[in-house]
Amino acid sequence: MKSIYGILFLIALFCNAAYATHFKGGEIMAKHVSGQTYEITVRVYLDIQSGQGATDAMGQVTVCLGNGATKNLTRAKTIPLPSNANVLVADFVGQYTYPTAGIFQISTSIDNRTAGFLNLERSEMTPAFLWTVIDTQSPNSTPVLPYLNFDAGVKQVFSVDLTPTVADSDSVSVKVHKLSKASPGTCGVRMVDNRYLFPNEITSNGTFKIDPVSKKLIWTAPELVGNYLFAMLVTEWRAGVIISESYREGSIAVVDRPGPPVEIPPYESVEYGNPLTSVPKVESPEISMALEAFPVPTEDFVTVKAYSKTRAVIRLQLVDLHGRILREISSKTPVISVQERFDLRNMAHGIYLIRADNATHSATQKVIR
Repeated sequence: MKSIYGILFLIALFCNAAYATHFKGGEIMAKHVSGQTYEITVRVYLDIQSGQGATDAMGQVTVCLGNGATKNLTRAKTIPLPSNANVLVADFVGQYTYPTAGIFQISTSIDNRTAGFLNLERSEMTPAFLWTVIDTQSPNSTPVLPYLNFDAGVKQVFSVDLTPTVADSDSVSVKVHKLSKASPGTCGVRMVDNRYLFPNEITSNGTFKIDPVSKKLIWTAPELVGNYLFAMLVTEWRAGVIISESYREGSIAVVDRPGPPVEIPPYESVEYGNPLTSVPKVESPEISMALEAFPVPTEDFVTVKAYSKTRAVIRLQLVDLHGRILREISSKTPVISVQERFDLRNMAHGIYLIRADNATHSATQKVIR
């Protein structure tokens, strides 16, 4: 009997491991059909090289429709990724009619991501959470973007084409986004996965950003062989109002392959979108702090975001022009970034300084009350 249980355990373990290795990325799209009826497509990218069996067995996905309802979508189309025959693009499609108009989060959890991503702590057996938010109060279809790209070379530029195809005459913006995860429950809401680091944070070098001119996500450039996760948020606007938001997630396999290397540019913070502009201490040979305070000016609260190039205890201080420390907040543990609020409601009107440091470097920004 023990041997039978042992065999069953090994079979289950093998199945789970196979299932965990085939998901490489995905997104959700919604197409208006008529009235409150939408065609929903969950597009996933499947690795047949490491998960052929799991890929073949994946016949449907379950989506949460944002109003308490769920629906199983069946696999309608599967084609090889044009740029990589080892990756399949699978579309799971179905229609749903919303009883009333409103704003809805369409989401699905895909079990499980491959383990071992360099920029996601404890990535073993964690589901990918895909979501799209649509506003059905006026007819609309979410933008369709080109297929994702998954392959990169060491010290070579990695890029993903983001030129959108939009069924409606709406404007579209794309930005790099932190990884999403679901809140607890069958149909969870989207949350930020704080275990995640942007790809260029691993070596604290280079850039990972959207280039609005070429309409591409560009990483200049990977330096370490390994697997990385990335995500982006596609926002659709109509008359200055957001009418849809779509989350796309993908993975990057960085390998040492032939080709000329590129020069790695100085580190830029993905979260803030600009080069670090802090003032380091005199003994520091390089800059490693970024600081952002907003709104400026303010009448009540100022939100402060600080980013450290390496994990450290980050200290935030509110200082007057005489150098007196009026408020101080510190992270309890070493972190990459921190966000806090300072209450200025009882402060006199004037100019103050927000200072951030990580025990090695510092950054300062003026705020006006």
